[in-house]
Amino acid sequence: MRSEILSVLYWLSFIPTAAVLVWWAWRYFRAVRDRPRFEAADVVFQEWCASGCSQKNIITKIGGGRNCLRLVVTKNFLWVTSWFPFSLIAPLYDMEHVIPLDSIFSVRHSRFFARNTLLLTYRDCRNESHTLRLLPRKPNDFIMSLGVKTD
Repeated sequence: MRSEILSVLYWLSFIPTAAVLVWWAWRYFRAVRDRPRFEAADVVFQEWCASGCSQKNIITKIGGGRNCLRLVVTKNFLWVTSWFPFSLIAPLYDMEHVIPLDSIFSVRHSRFFARNTLLLTYRDCRNESHTLRLLPRKPNDFIMSLGVKTD
């Protein structure tokens, strides 16, 4: 009887792991589905090795990505993402964003751990404010491509 209970408990211990894996896969596939489609001629600025993190909560502030973020600025939007295999965990750290350029209302210079960064703040379609700390390798080109003034 005791071994049967231990066997059942052993198999039940896989349920939380399976639930986390399903949630993780759902977030990843949702992020892939929401990726924008654009032509190469639409790209105004692109950087493959930027750094940054979301300011959503303490976990995303600690997490984020170093030298694995991709910033793509087109005529209409800013796309913040990462490249594989980091794209698997980017949604967990709130690092998948498609931001219409007209929804960006603030880009300001900041210092973080003795490094110059940019705090980009925008409003989403539900009128909620989001802030990203970005560290592009060419910050001046990035800001000019956005077409916004810095604070």
